[in-house]
Amino acid sequence: MLQENISIIANYLWKKSIQQINNTLTEMEVDHFNMNDYYYLTVIYQLEKPKLGQLAEELQLTKPAISALVKRLLKNDLIEKTQSTEDKRIFYLNVTEKGLNIIQGDLDSYEKLSKLIIEATSKDELLQLNQLLDEVVKHLQMESFPKGN
Repeated sequence: MLQENISIIANYLWKKSIQQINNTLTEMEVDHFNMNDYYYLTVIYQLEKPKLGQLAEELQLTKPAISALVKRLLKNDLIEKTQSTEDKRIFYLNVTEKGLNIIQGDLDSYEKLSKLIIEATSKDELLQLNQLLDEVVKHLQMESFPKGN
C-alpha cells in the first residue's frame, strides 16, 4: 500500500511537470527537451548560479558532457551563461525566466501536496511525518553522495 501511494504521488508530480514543460516550451523545443535536460535544469536551479566545474562535479559528468548539456539548455533559453568579472576563465550558469517557469510549476505542485498533507494530519502526525521524511532524505543523500566521493 505504501509503495502504491508513493507511486501515485510520483506519477502525479511527474504529470504536472510534463504539463508545465508543455505549457512553457514550444512544440519544437519540447521535441528537443528530454528527461536529462529537465534534471540538469533543476540541479542548476538548486545549486544557485553554479560554475561549470561545480555542475560537472555535482552531476559527475565530464567537461565535454557539461558543455553539450549547457549548449542544449542555452539553445532553449532555459539558462544563461555569464562570465566572471574577476576571472574571465570562470562562467556561471543561471536559470532564465523561462526555465524558472518550468521549475515554478514543480514548486507549486510541492506546495499543493504539502497543503493536502497538512490539512489531513494533526500537528503530532505532521511532526512524525517530518521526522520520518528527514530520515528518508538522509538515506537518499547518502546513497547519492557516499562518503569518499
